[in-house]
Amino acid sequence: MQDKSRRERKKEATERNIIDVAMTLFRTQGFTNTTMELIAAQADVAKATLYKYFPIKEAIIAAYWRQNVQQKKDVLPQLFASFSDTPQRLTAVFLSAASIFQREPEFARIQFTYQFQMIGQHPESQNSRSGFEGFLTHVLTAGQTLGDVRADISATTMASQLLLLFTSTCLVWFSTTDTAPLEDQLSQTITLFIQGARYDQH
Repeated sequence: MQDKSRRERKKEATERNIIDVAMTLFRTQGFTNTTMELIAAQADVAKATLYKYFPIKEAIIAAYWRQNVQQKKDVLPQLFASFSDTPQRLTAVFLSAASIFQREPEFARIQFTYQFQMIGQHPESQNSRSGFEGFLTHVLTAGQTLGDVRADISATTMASQLLLLFTSTCLVWFSTTDTAPLEDQLSQTITLFIQGARYDQH
């Protein structure tokens, strides 16, 4: 077990190094101009090793996004304490994510495009690309306990649908950027998700 633990730590360190090196190259000389061969050379790993971790450059962007999500999991207790209901919590999560993407819009567009391309892959593969769905699942599960989210559908299923709404909203916005502010569109997305499209005349 101890040997396995060392292997896992080494694997994680190698992955972090590749991501750090690649993101530096993407920022300094552009995503298009950065080749997988250059990333391997700068990260001091064999090309075969690099491809074992990341089959394409877009997967590195996705892993970078996953790291950001993992770091934010620590703020869940604070999020629940600061906002009293699920719509407010989801809005805070979405706006926080949007602020990251708006700082680096090119990487955001790449991430969302890649995520859409990977729809339909095995769940295990999706979990390795992004933990955002799991983050949303935590928020919705808490909402079910709170009583302001329906309990007849699993939080996992709802999180999957909400992730698609988030992804499509962001991808459209980053493709145009001349429409309503992203924050407003994300707030509308949450309202539509929570309240539905049905019109109540009473």
